[in-house]
Amino acid sequence: MRFGLILSLLLAIVSGLAWGDDAYSLKPTSPRASAHFPQSLVNALSPQGFRVYGNISGVETLICEIFWARNISAQEAAPASTNLLYGTLKPGTLIGVIHFLIIERYIRDYRSQMLKPGYYTMRYAAMPEGANASDLDFVLLSATSADPNPAQVPALDELVRRARLASRNRRPLMMSLAEIDKDQPFPSLTTDEEGTSVLQIKLPVKPAKSTRPGPPREFPLALTVVTSIPEDLGD
Repeated sequence: MRFGLILSLLLAIVSGLAWGDDAYSLKPTSPRASAHFPQSLVNALSPQGFRVYGNISGVETLICEIFWARNISAQEAAPASTNLLYGTLKPGTLIGVIHFLIIERYIRDYRSQMLKPGYYTMRYAAMPEGANASDLDFVLLSATSADPNPAQVPALDELVRRARLASRNRRPLMMSLAEIDKDQPFPSLTTDEEGTSVLQIKLPVKPAKSTRPGPPREFPLALTVVTSIPEDLGD
């Protein structure tokens, strides 16, 4: 399986895993409100989420939980960009909430920044991270305490500001969206030979006001959840 994008939030398992189909696994879970996970967000999420487990030193370890939005906002046409895979998503739309649980030293972003466990909202944004500063698809992460209202769609500069607060430096905290693998089912979690693991799923699209009643349209989406950090980067 080939991935065109490796710019992503990295969950680094540096204990030297032998990558394979059982390197990571999915188990169902449900969102539950807590001091760091407000009910206002839980109400906007699907009742079924996923837990991602990794096999670390022979022990099944819970890495993160992912809770998806009940529905997402999509546009009829994508912007005039050949680089975007998800250009029909409305900027700032809530994709879901991710909860990192694993100990801090294993969680880094694609620039190898240390990240703290916690709950983060995921909102879509096109960021100038490609060749010649071309736009690529990401979800920007904000601490749930800074983004408790799912219906309020922040502007891009505000999303970037919150993502920088989450990373605690000038580099915004974000995860990359990958190309859909048409050979894999929905949902699925697939790991390649380098340890990159992508979770793909279909999310219901919020119907337009003018849309006639009928079954909801589904939007396929692939999120790069885990990417191994090269050993020469160390701790």
